[in-house]
Amino acid sequence: MRRSGLPLLVVVVVMLAAVGVLNDRGVARNPVGTTIAAAPSAQSSALYCTGLTNARGGLRGVVSYINTTALTRHVVVHAFATGATSAVATAFTLGPYARQSVAPTNLLVGSTYALSAQVDGGGVSAVQVDSRFGTQSPCANQGVTNWYASGFDSTVGSSAVLSVYNPTATAAVFNVTAFTPGGFSSPASLQGVSVGPHAVLTYNLGAQIVATENFGVQVTVLRGSLVAVGDQISKGVASFNYGTTLLASSATLPLVTTANQAVAQVRIANPGPAPATVTLNVKLGKFKVAPQTTEVGAYRSAMIVITPNTAIPAAGEATIVMKSTQPVDATVVTGTQNGLTSSPVGTPAARVVLADVTGGGFDRAVVTNVAPTATEVSWVLRRRGSLASTGTTSLGANATKSLAVLVGGRAKLTGATLVLTGQAPTLVVSATLVTTPPGVTLTSGLNGG
Repeated sequence: MRRSGLPLLVVVVVMLAAVGVLNDRGVARNPVGTTIAAAPSAQSSALYCTGLTNARGGLRGVVSYINTTALTRHVVVHAFATGATSAVATAFTLGPYARQSVAPTNLLVGSTYALSAQVDGGGVSAVQVDSRFGTQSPCANQGVTNWYASGFDSTVGSSAVLSVYNPTATAAVFNVTAFTPGGFSSPASLQGVSVGPHAVLTYNLGAQIVATENFGVQVTVLRGSLVAVGDQISKGVASFNYGTTLLASSATLPLVTTANQAVAQVRIANPGPAPATVTLNVKLGKFKVAPQTTEVGAYRSAMIVITPNTAIPAAGEATIVMKSTQPVDATVVTGTQNGLTSSPVGTPAARVVLADVTGGGFDRAVVTNVAPTATEVSWVLRRRGSLASTGTTSLGANATKSLAVLVGGRAKLTGATLVLTGQAPTLVVSATLVTTPPGVTLTSGLNGG
């Protein structure tokens, strides 16, 4: 097959020879282009991750790249970091259905990292994983101009840090607005902030939103586009708050724990000018649970406690259906008295990847059809790169199905990659890691690449 441009090896050598310089904020950037060799018919794709850190007690870990196709993919990764003196590039080949992990701390020394990957084709997903707790954040395919996140905590023993990465070759400018129980805040230091080309910046939200248990933020990009992630530390437990670009007036929240000794909350931010009445309908086995309701004022935040709650029995994981009179942003916060993790409400997609990148397996994993009509879902399960099983299932309107039942047992998901494809962007995949008490660390499916 004829290839266009330089051979991949030549391009990679050129990229690896190029290093970045520091911008006026002391942030590594890379002025080199990101073209990679590809077949004329191949469509290149990009994956952007930010939020991993090099600090004790922070989010140290790896980014795992997952090839869900039968074709070989070539990947070039550029690593950037706050406090670094240069940007670094590395390259590798992903065989069919293969995985490759990259530890940014092995590439360069810095504080908070961003990884920018270019792939000579589609079908590659990426996720960043905290090494201590297994908390995860899906990497983005592109920068955005509007981003919301809720459920941040800046009280004593907790910290909330915003990490933004500019994936473009021109400077970006953005504003940050916060929504607290008492109203909104637009700190002067977070208005008109400039981010250089291919640069990563971090901001301590707690320095401006002081001692607040539950607040949301909106990042509005005035010029360019950005990738944003929140790093939330709660009593030493670290998690990514990867937020959303879309507010919702309805959503399904599967696998919300009600276990004894667990904590589960739905934290809500209302970035709009009208008050919102938010109602949570709790489906929990054979129990009948009264709807849980709260009022969220305009430009404010609020929460509904699921566990511990005397109105909700301790009976495993609940499925919660949220309804709101105004579009809001919601985050499920779970954990114990020793620390909490954040899990933003999933965005429905037509193709979703669930990968056990930690090797510890899942306690529970489900797929939900958020549409008011039934849909057909096909799935492919691969273990160690080999085909394990395939199938098709019907998923009813607003229905949730166990993935362990689908593939023939929970053990089959351990170390595996499961790709689910629906007829429309109506699928949400959720899973819980193996923890004690059960269900206190949620994770979600990745975009299909």
